Amino acid sequence: MLKSGFKEIYIVDDNFSTNISRAIKICNLIIEKKIKFPWTLTTGIRVDNVSKEFFHLLKKAGCYRVAFGIESGNQQILDNIGKRTTLEQNIKAVKMAKKAGLETLGFFMIALPGETEKTIQDTIQFSKKLDLTIAKFSIMIPYPDTEIYNEWKKEGRILSEEWSKYNLYKPSQIYKHPNLDWGTINRYYKKAYRE
Repeated sequence: MLKSGFKEIYIVDDNFSTNISRAIKICNLIIEKKIKFPWTLTTGIRVDNVSKEFFHLLKKAGCYRVAFGIESGNQQILDNIGKRTTLEQNIKAVKMAKKAGLETLGFFMIALPGETEKTIQDTIQFSKKLDLTIAKFSIMIPYPDTEIYNEWKKEGRILSEEWSKYNLYKPSQIYKHPNLDWGTINRYYKKAYRE
């Protein structure tokens, strides 16, 4: 591996586990061909179609960290965004991954549709309850031509179309949330990382 100029591989595929038989086949091929390299599933896999056997297979194939797109610690918010997962599925998936010896990374968003201070606090508490290796928070960005962007554009909630501001890692006020002012959103964003 070092001869090839890299030390590990990050698989950036939001759909890696969507077709679970494909994911299993990839892991089995890595094992069968005796290819030894550290790798991670960096962008988040679904929690509704994984099993303890799958996580053990990932570990055996050299995967050391798996990420989950959890988004919220409030079931109503998950339902609002059409996530089609439950809090219980998230708990179970994280536990199985940890039991298999994998590091766990959870992605969370605040200021989602329907969000309130209480639901953001639910998300912060849920992230702590999961006891993840890493918890990553971001402020929801309504990307152009998404359902939420189009809805908020019609309602006059989009404040800027300067696309450089549509950045998950450097949040700036580009919309007016129906329930939360920007100062509150930023306060909870910082609080999530502190806690």
